[in-house]
Amino acid sequence: MLAHAADKGLQERACGVLRNLTTSSVQNESRAFNAGAIEAVVAAMSVHADCALVQETASAAMRNLTSGNVKYIARAGLSGAVEALVEAMRRHTESPGVQSSAMSALYFLTEDNVENKTRALHAGAKRLAKAALKAHPSNKRVVREARDLLMQIG
Repeated sequence: MLAHAADKGLQERACGVLRNLTTSSVQNESRAFNAGAIEAVVAAMSVHADCALVQETASAAMRNLTSGNVKYIARAGLSGAVEALVEAMRRHTESPGVQSSAMSALYFLTEDNVENKTRALHAGAKRLAKAALKAHPSNKRVVREARDLLMQIG
C-alpha cells in the first residue's frame, strides 16, 4: 500500500482486502498489525481524503484492524487514525457509508481509551456525529452508529 500510495483504486481495494481478512480473524489482525497495516490505512485516508470510497473502505478496515485489542487501539491513536476518521466525516457529510463506517471505527477506538476519546472530542467527532444524525435521519445504520458514538464519547 505504501509503495503505491497515489493509486486511489489500489488503496480502496487494499483497504477492502484488509477489511475482509481481519473480519473475525485474530491471526490475520496480528499479521496485519505487524506488517504496519494501521499506518498504511491512515496514509491511504490522508492521501485520498477527498475520495469517499477510500474513506468508507478504510474506515471499515480500521474498525476490523483494531476492534477489541487494546494494543492495536493505542497504536491507531498514536498513528493519527482518530483524526483521519473525524476528517473523513467532516469531508463526506453527504455519504451515509462514510459517516457510519467512520463512526463505527471511532466507537471502537474510543472504547476504554481515554487518549483516543480526547482526540476524538478535540477533533470534533461529537459535533459531526450530531450533524450526521440530522443529515441522515432515515438511515438506520447512521442513526445507530451516531447514537452509539455519542454515548461512548459523552
